[in-house]
Amino acid sequence: MFCCLLLSAKQTWAQQAATTHGKVVNKFTEEPLPFATVYWKAAGYGVMTDSVGYFQLTRSSRKNDTLVVRYVGYEVKALPADATQASPLVISLEAAVKIGVEVKAKMDKGLVWWRQIVAHREKNSPAHYQSYYAELYNKLEIDLSNISRQRWEKSRLMKPYTFVTQQIDTISEQRPFLPVFLSESVSDYYTAGTPPTTREEIRALNNSGIKNESVMQYLGGIHQKINSYQNTLPIFGREFISPLGSTGDRYYHYKGLDTVYQHGEPYYHLAFTPRREGENLFAGDCWIQASTWAIQKISLSVVGAVDINFVKRLDIIQEFSQYKEQEWVVAKDRFIVELAPLGKDRTTFIGRKTTLYNHIAINQDFIREKVNANRRKEEVVIPDSAVASGKGYLESHRPETLTRNEVHAITLVDTLKSMPSFKQLSNTVTFLFDGHIKLGKVEIGPWYKWVSRNRVEGPRLRFDLGTTAEFSRNWRLNGYLAYGMKDESLKGSMAVSYISPGDNGWQVMAFYKDDLDNNQRGFNGEQVSLDNIFGQLVRRRGIPQKFIREADASLSVIKQFPQQLSLQGTIARSCYTTFDPLPSHKLFLPEERGKVVNTELQFKLRFAPGEKELRTFRKLRRVRSNLPVSELAYAFAPTGMFGGKYQYQKVSFSVRQQFPLPGWGRVSYMVYGGRIFTGQLPFMLLQMHPGNETYYYNKEAFSLMRKYEFFSDRYAGINIEHNFNGKLLHLLPFMRSTGVRQFWNVKSVIGDLSYKNRVYNHMEFGSYGMRSLKGNVYTEIGTGFDNIFRFFRVDAVWRIYPQQTALSYNNSFGLFGSFRLQF
Repeated sequence: MFCCLLLSAKQTWAQQAATTHGKVVNKFTEEPLPFATVYWKAAGYGVMTDSVGYFQLTRSSRKNDTLVVRYVGYEVKALPADATQASPLVISLEAAVKIGVEVKAKMDKGLVWWRQIVAHREKNSPAHYQSYYAELYNKLEIDLSNISRQRWEKSRLMKPYTFVTQQIDTISEQRPFLPVFLSESVSDYYTAGTPPTTREEIRALNNSGIKNESVMQYLGGIHQKINSYQNTLPIFGREFISPLGSTGDRYYHYKGLDTVYQHGEPYYHLAFTPRREGENLFAGDCWIQASTWAIQKISLSVVGAVDINFVKRLDIIQEFSQYKEQEWVVAKDRFIVELAPLGKDRTTFIGRKTTLYNHIAINQDFIREKVNANRRKEEVVIPDSAVASGKGYLESHRPETLTRNEVHAITLVDTLKSMPSFKQLSNTVTFLFDGHIKLGKVEIGPWYKWVSRNRVEGPRLRFDLGTTAEFSRNWRLNGYLAYGMKDESLKGSMAVSYISPGDNGWQVMAFYKDDLDNNQRGFNGEQVSLDNIFGQLVRRRGIPQKFIREADASLSVIKQFPQQLSLQGTIARSCYTTFDPLPSHKLFLPEERGKVVNTELQFKLRFAPGEKELRTFRKLRRVRSNLPVSELAYAFAPTGMFGGKYQYQKVSFSVRQQFPLPGWGRVSYMVYGGRIFTGQLPFMLLQMHPGNETYYYNKEAFSLMRKYEFFSDRYAGINIEHNFNGKLLHLLPFMRSTGVRQFWNVKSVIGDLSYKNRVYNHMEFGSYGMRSLKGNVYTEIGTGFDNIFRFFRVDAVWRIYPQQTALSYNNSFGLFGSFRLQF
């Protein structure tokens, strides 16, 4: 009897001692949800998760009980007892975002709380200190989501990689994903001054998986830092209204949810939802420390109809902590974005970026000493040791353990990259989209320039060859040979560039080209090449194609100074040969045979504060800030140098800027002007105002002006474009989900040409239609729709210039199309 009683007591004790423990997380962001309610439905008892989402609960004695998990703003989740056997248990909740939640109370306490946050945000915002330092741990993971294992295994293309499907995450219920990239770094981050100058010195860096430049730039927006206390938050080039901003009550509903005590300190739980659908707003919640009205944690979610292309969902989580009981600083950033470039129901990309801030220091002298070493406003220093020892350093200094999926990302694609079939597939995809074929130290392409056609050459064949990073990271050699079947003439180009190692800012470029000028020129010498298989397809009918053969040789030296200031010096020699219907080059050589020869010395000063450079081996892409970019150029031509036959001086300038109009889109403008001091020059050395003879819209040219139509030796102009980002179109409910954006623009220039130059060039006397503006203003106004089907743009353009000619192709209205990849 005693043994039976003892066994019964032991079973009862074991039942009572058995517990269920784990954490409650956001299903999309995997972020823990603090103070969620977890309880047994039949047994009638439960607990609340702690500040990091963990819970521990005694198991129910009832066999068919249900574990219920509740969190405000999320779907309620119910798990049968049998499904809670795993230990630890991870419970994922799906956010339930409701747009325009009605607040029936005349004055909800949530609105009162929001007003207190705004009243105290100046002292609580972590951006008002003079200087700041933190040790950063950055982690970026990229996953493929919405993967169909059955479709993958049946595909002939993907059949060699079926082993990959074994590593697809199956815990994620209906949305399995495959981790394909992981990047980790530990760095020292310094910032000081107004506007802030930042410096980041990477201690350790380790990348595993796919490292494609295009993909990384596509996800580049997740590298930006967010301050949720600001009135507007820039995300992927779009301005979002912050719920903590001073005008938040115009855009959000606020609702006070609960008060929770932690270590005796009360915290308020505040939720916010957009008042209207279709605007760039967030839904989410935050926890407020009652005594200081400071935000301890905030979650911002973007779902539904928002003005960002390809973004299916986006979440931002920020956690704050007190620094020496006075300042509030950011302790943790999480940025999670799901991109659907192939459609919302197809495979998507999920980028997850986590930043942890440790060993924070504020207003210390050593911070300014470090920042003063900068050459630019933002500077990242990556020593060779950071890459060489990165993996080992991170193993011992990683502040948080990698998850199972992150460990998979380290090994999976490294295995794929070692497979010959994967290398062949990667090269094929790169060739189709990038246009080049890499063959070790050299590459050929792009393929779309191999065959083309024009009026002078007839069918044209071209072959390009260039070096790759395997040849040298500091030296690049590239060039091409081209042959015209009709004119039976060989042309070509060769270029050599050298970037000095380190960060001393020196670059040298040598260039030679002997070819037809088959480019569409823009402002400040910018050009769009029409030497490709698509060039003739987009040409406007009825406008004869005009060519000049140019033999150019130049040598340039560029010096990059601190704070984005650069100086470029160039010596250039050019020889020109013209073709009908342009006036013959012999017109300017009445007493001798040969070509128009000119030698010019050029100096250009460029100041671009806040600009970032994305430098790949082949290209340099500039990402401008909201500050003006200024350029000043001076050139002079000495007679007799390298056979030059002309003497003159040129001065030109330009100022460009783009900036947001909160709530009303974005504005960009350019103001420019110049003058040429000389007696007489042939037209190819004057200022040619850029025209466009294609149906493809070019922002850098006048759409209804022909090429070689107007010339000046003194000029000034202005270009303005205002993109509403859908502000007006969103007033129509049926247009909100289309993503179409409306814009308007103006391009205007005034110019004149001296009497000597008009006579020397036979302006207005020839059949080719070259003219001077004669002090008149040429203007084009336009409007249209951008972001049609996420890629296309249509421009309607009107030409305003009363001095028309009798030429039949001189139209005053035109429609133009273009396309680009944008967010």
